[in-house]
Amino acid sequence: MIKIKTTTEKIESKGGLLLVGAIIKSIGIGSIKSSIEKRAGIIITSLLGLIVEGCGINFERMGDKRDSLWYKEALNLSVIYSKETVRIYLNKMALDLQNIIIQLGESAMKIIKKATLTGYWIEKKHYVPVDIDTSVLDNSKTQKEGVSRTYKRVDGYHPIFAYVGKEGYMLDCELRPGSQHCQKDTVAFITTCIEKLSKLKLGVRFLFRLDSGNDAFETLKVIIANCCYCIIKRNKRKESDEKWLKIAKRHGKLTRPRKGKKVWIGKINTNPKNKKGEILKDVYIVFEVTERKRDSAGQKLLIPEVEVNSWWTNLNCDAEKVIELYHEHATSEQFHSELKHDLGVERLPSGKLAVNKILLGIAMNAYNILRYLGQLSIIETKKEKPVKEKRRRLGTIIREIICIAGKLVQHSRSLVFKIYVKDPMLPLFLRLNALLVAT
Repeated sequence: MIKIKTTTEKIESKGGLLLVGAIIKSIGIGSIKSSIEKRAGIIITSLLGLIVEGCGINFERMGDKRDSLWYKEALNLSVIYSKETVRIYLNKMALDLQNIIIQLGESAMKIIKKATLTGYWIEKKHYVPVDIDTSVLDNSKTQKEGVSRTYKRVDGYHPIFAYVGKEGYMLDCELRPGSQHCQKDTVAFITTCIEKLSKLKLGVRFLFRLDSGNDAFETLKVIIANCCYCIIKRNKRKESDEKWLKIAKRHGKLTRPRKGKKVWIGKINTNPKNKKGEILKDVYIVFEVTERKRDSAGQKLLIPEVEVNSWWTNLNCDAEKVIELYHEHATSEQFHSELKHDLGVERLPSGKLAVNKILLGIAMNAYNILRYLGQLSIIETKKEKPVKEKRRRLGTIIREIICIAGKLVQHSRSLVFKIYVKDPMLPLFLRLNALLVAT
């Protein structure tokens, strides 16, 4: 039987904060300034540390960190404030909202600039995906500002997110009231994203992927006008299935996946036009029309079922490739899940919308820091076992890298963090530390 005893030695279970602190220092989060609150950088860094631990944005946990020497030193904090003080300072920072949001966006971009973004090769041209989508943050049974009925029939917020690259770095985010339609202010959001992408200077083409909620002439126009590419799911509007079945039989390629099921895939050239008479050229409609005369069990249907899916695109490639690329857009749902569940960022703690906007901006930086650590960790080396993963979930990064345990030893004026020599994560931790210190 194992006995339990206490010790005065400082055992720390979140050794990965040392790596997070190195990234925070390199991107200047601690230097974020506000004309109203001078301690803005300290407050943001303190809260970011909680998020990367997977604790979410919890002011109560902030009080637990007040006596933690490790938390203070690892994140390069001069002081750790109480939960009450953090709330007061955040409320002051909310009066300087736009300035704070801009600086949080700039620090998130600095992480993306350090990273390697991968994309797709289409017709021998390189495209980096930009996935834009909204999600719901369930804040039901609260009276917070901006919380209202969402399309998922729960009370909460309805933020919009933009992710860049197959890795899914968060390019931008915006907290919105729950009842706001996904298309409202999205054109301005896309414009901001394009401005940020231009600053990356990657020399590649960007492929925007959006759902049917953003099917609008203005969305197509802003993307095409900025020399970018898109795949946007179409709304059928008043178009009948029978009409599309005739178009598909005339212009599509027929396949028979099984008995009683026919699928036509193809594309047609079109020039979408708005009410003002503006026309967009070289835009295609890619379609996938399915006719079922039998169900999956082989039972004959009295009336054939017709299913129509279509997409807007200005990509000049095969229709099958466009559909495949759009289906991969669904990965952005996983990114939402990692933010909400792995990092615990769903029920935002403040009753003020402006404060919660700042907190979501902090969460964006925490998300990108963990994503960056994850991508660095899968770079193969000769000493470590080869990694087959292309992207690691943020929860895995928290468990394997952030939650590495060790002993904090204080020698006169210096601190030493000791890790067990046979810890399986030690080689990776040392490699990451060397990389981050070097940059």
